[in-house]
Amino acid sequence: MMIFLTGGTGMLGAHLLLDLTKSGVSVRALKRVNSDLSVVRKIFSWYSSEADKLFQQIEWFEGDMLDKAALHEAMAGADAVIHAAAKISFDPRDRNAMLLENVEGTANLVDLAIELNIPRFCHVSSVAALGDQDGGMPVDEAFSWKNDRRRSAYSESKFLSEMEVWRGVQEGLECVIVNPSIILGPGNWKSGSPRFFQTVAKGMKFYTKGQAGFVDVRDVSSAILALLQEKDWDAVKNQRYVVSAENLPYREFFDRIAVALQLKKPTIPANRLMLQLGWRTSRLVSSLTGSYPALTRETARNAEKISAYDGSKITRMIGFGYTSIDTTIRDIGKIFLEDN
Repeated sequence: MMIFLTGGTGMLGAHLLLDLTKSGVSVRALKRVNSDLSVVRKIFSWYSSEADKLFQQIEWFEGDMLDKAALHEAMAGADAVIHAAAKISFDPRDRNAMLLENVEGTANLVDLAIELNIPRFCHVSSVAALGDQDGGMPVDEAFSWKNDRRRSAYSESKFLSEMEVWRGVQEGLECVIVNPSIILGPGNWKSGSPRFFQTVAKGMKFYTKGQAGFVDVRDVSSAILALLQEKDWDAVKNQRYVVSAENLPYREFFDRIAVALQLKKPTIPANRLMLQLGWRTSRLVSSLTGSYPALTRETARNAEKISAYDGSKITRMIGFGYTSIDTTIRDIGKIFLEDN
């Protein structure tokens, strides 16, 4: 069996590569010419004493999701596709590039999967592609995305990417879509969710009043591979699955990280005025320096939003079980302390 994977240099992609190589299947991973593989190697080393041996089993293919001819060569012979790549940004300047890469890239993969008769396709989406429910009531697979000014460009790009996958289903594609909440795991401590640990380690005084869903990266990888199993495919295909273990207020989330790192908990609530001043100041600094803003209007809005997600469907469909977020945070904290 051969799996074709996009997004292999990201945190989730690296964990998928680890699980795939450990299971003994052949795996071909797409990467850009200038991609840095050091974080992938490091993630392998955190989990396995045979990290180098497992890493050597990966067949890396240099290319771009917008280059359909190169993708055709890379995907030929695959038994399944896992599409885990996506451009993630909350900087308004990245909107057009993100829509192009995420939506057109997904469309290319869908078209080629149909053309090459690849029997199974997994699209890694996000809860950002789902709707919101007032009052923080849990959102599940039945909710629909609605376009309004509060939606981020990232949310829009993930929704439109899903539309390409559902379009493919109408043309004969067989797929599953997974919608993870905030994925927690070790990786590059300067970006993505691993940055939470570095932020707390540097001395975090403020917390926001929002709430979000969280899930262990190992669970997301396991869920994807479980859904792709041939024995359950007919029962699970052409459906979406929210993958989310727990809903936590941000204050409680950051408190747990502080405990794992043996540091003081943040004690000062960041009110709306502080957040508004923060993102405006960050935007000004960004415009003067050309750097990416540390805080944007969208991230400030998300910091106050009360969101909740129901990830129970997959547990009913295939008997899947989640890791507790306490365990997840302790495990990541241990790796962080050993690595810093």
